[in-house]
Amino acid sequence: MRAQEFAVVDVETTHGDPLVGRVIEVAVLVHDGSGIRERWHSLVDPGRAVPAFVQMLTGITTEMVRGAPTFKELVPVIRDLTQGRIIVAHNARFDMTVLSMEFGRCKRTFERSTLCTERLSHQLLPGLSHYNLTSLCRHLGVPISGQHRALNDAEATLGLLALLLDAHGRDRVERAIQVWPMDRCA
Repeated sequence: MRAQEFAVVDVETTHGDPLVGRVIEVAVLVHDGSGIRERWHSLVDPGRAVPAFVQMLTGITTEMVRGAPTFKELVPVIRDLTQGRIIVAHNARFDMTVLSMEFGRCKRTFERSTLCTERLSHQLLPGLSHYNLTSLCRHLGVPISGQHRALNDAEATLGLLALLLDAHGRDRVERAIQVWPMDRCA
């Protein structure tokens, strides 16, 4: 397979259910295999109040997103940053479901090749007790701070991906790429 660029993506939402949650923050890091080519993130106005639990978890308040761009306004940016690139996300099923739902609300489709660092870590690092992003980063020495903010989590996911690429090789990592929407998810 020809080496492709990665678009490392993370979203924060109003709800833990990706079919219900609306995006309140999104980040995309474009990586060409040697470094970050583009770094983009934005708060997103979901058109509703941010629930208290989500505010506590993320630090993102209703006031912060009020007046931010709507998801519909950001569709062209997200589309362009991810087009022709492999989307990388930790728990890609969540992020891709949320993005697919948001694109659908805008009468657009969102189909991309994806690489889930959570699934990949299960395959390459069997036997760990936890595979969430924070636990994996701490276990592997990948810097992480400010969890549950899209840009911080995308940077940690990129750090995890870089470590897995170095340790296991691009060919092995790229075998885990899937096309979204997926028929099966772990």
